[in-house]
Amino acid sequence: MKKLLTYIIMLLILTACSSSNDRLEEPQPVVPESESDFTLVSFTRANRALTIEEEYASIGMFLVGSDTQHKQFHYRQNDHRWHSNIEVTSGQSYRLYAYAPADAVTAAISEESAAGVTMTFTQLPTVSSQDICFAVGVQHMTEANGTKDIKLGKFSFAGAVQDHNFINLLMDHLYAGIKLQMTIDGEYTQLRTIKIRKLELKSTKSTAQAVVTLASNTENNDPVQSVTYSSLSGTERIVTFFESESTEGVELKADNITTPLPLEAMCCFVPTLSGDLTLVTTYDVYDKNGNRIGERTASNKLPNMEAGRGDCVTLTMNVRPTYLYVLSDPDLDNPTITVN
Repeated sequence: MKKLLTYIIMLLILTACSSSNDRLEEPQPVVPESESDFTLVSFTRANRALTIEEEYASIGMFLVGSDTQHKQFHYRQNDHRWHSNIEVTSGQSYRLYAYAPADAVTAAISEESAAGVTMTFTQLPTVSSQDICFAVGVQHMTEANGTKDIKLGKFSFAGAVQDHNFINLLMDHLYAGIKLQMTIDGEYTQLRTIKIRKLELKSTKSTAQAVVTLASNTENNDPVQSVTYSSLSGTERIVTFFESESTEGVELKADNITTPLPLEAMCCFVPTLSGDLTLVTTYDVYDKNGNRIGERTASNKLPNMEAGRGDCVTLTMNVRPTYLYVLSDPDLDNPTITVN
């Protein structure tokens, strides 16, 4: 993300019961082996590392030539590239606009010309575990192992002969991001163990629209002229951005332990909703003898982070309950009195 903003807040775990919901996984499309040679070789997202194979299995694109084609690149594990079913004509002039993940948002282009384009994203989730991006630079290569040299603001290229059309993309962020770091109060951890099961981010709105205006150039300048958000609608959206692989959850460590981080997770949101976010935490409580007292949830309204597009805000949250909600059996043991 563009810049790092850091907040430190206290998380007071309040008690309530909840049940966890299973998440449905969308099936990945099956891409035929008999595709054309128009292939995406590399995908670079500005200022943040990513796991391309999992998060960006499909990338949407608008290829403008003699007509406009709205297609997708699909990732293949066998060669670690994205393939399409588009035929590219040698010598034909093209302009390419892309976004990802393709299945996360509905996209359209307008006012397209050699000078630039307007991209409109509708049904944009207000909060998302996926970092939706759009292309700000396109490089065409005639060899898959050619030198990567993507220029900001360049979207045009000339088609080459068959089996010599390879693309590199440079992407920018549509969202702001929140990186959450959680610890537990040192005194409280002497009484209880907290194991985080799930983290969710909630907004009072469900979807939005984003309009991105891009200006082509040959000076390697940022092509983004404006990004506007509107049409906030719906009553609520909640997204899971962390879920423990272990059924027992991830144990929080004391707040004086900084390396390694006790728990870290990231989620994305529409920047205009920086002051309208709630963290929902599902966790288990154990006594110091390893007895599970029960599952709890806590809903915490987050501070207004005033984040802009591409900003990554780090929240360091310290779990510090104000009281013990449930006593376990060992807590009820009577002290032994010895008479000398």
